Amino acid sequence: MPKQKKKQPRPERREARLKKARAWVPTYAGSHLVRAYRKKFGVDPACALRDLGEIGAIPPEKLAVMQRSEQLRQEAARRKREERKQQAVYDRYPDSDDTFFFIAGYTPGGAPYGVTWEEMGMEPWGGLDGDSE
Repeated sequence: MPKQKKKQPRPERREARLKKARAWVPTYAGSHLVRAYRKKFGVDPACALRDLGEIGAIPPEKLAVMQRSEQLRQEAARRKREERKQQAVYDRYPDSDDTFFFIAGYTPGGAPYGVTWEEMGMEPWGGLDGDSE
């Protein structure tokens, strides 16, 4: 089995990456500089933008717009993850709602009846958020 390289500390890796990037950017001929930088150096979008801004490959005005766009994308992805997680909890407990811990049935008029969250001594969805597993 081949020997693995020792990883350099983060600041040294970053400095080495920036040094290589300064030489690489002028040779890049494509139209997706950030995407190519991410692929070549194996960094996330925020790091790529920060590095490219630092070496002057992207003008400051365009960099600010791109960073704001990336921030909005990350926030939307986080909200979507949280919504999926919450929906998974709701799907796991189909016989519950915001009033009833357990819906035993429905009256002929369509009103639910059963055990309420208050009768259980719990807040709605309290302790059922899936974090305990």
